Amino acid sequence: MTRIVVFGIGNTLMADDGAGVIVLEHLTDIPDNVELVEMATGGISLLHYFDGVDRAIIVDAVDFGGKPGEFRIFKPEEVDSIKTVGYSLHDVDILNVLKIAAQMGTLPREVFIAAIQPASLEMGKPLSPEVAGALAELAREVMKLL
Repeated sequence: MTRIVVFGIGNTLMADDGAGVIVLEHLTDIPDNVELVEMATGGISLLHYFDGVDRAIIVDAVDFGGKPGEFRIFKPEEVDSIKTVGYSLHDVDILNVLKIAAQMGTLPREVFIAAIQPASLEMGKPLSPEVAGALAELAREVMKLL
């Protein structure tokens, strides 16, 4: 059976940064071969979860220049990162983490990134109305990938 893991990434204490984690709450009727993993931060710690996974779906708030609440689902090979500086091991660019996993031989056969454009990443603020309003639709799109 295909092993699928959906990673919800983000910090729920920083407004829309928590969208990836919160979208997991919208996923229902999860098949037995699917695991939901909540990660306050993604970073290099994702490497510990990839071994034995056939399909990974990473849900995260990503500034891709869209309108707040807009989301896109893509494969890593379809984009290039413009991030040049990481501040800690938790802030490592996700595309670089996937490259490391490929070098280690643990990269899942299929990887999808479900990115939602944040409006705010301010500490202590709730989700913006735009992002909160888009989470159910994003969850439906993630369910299609299962």
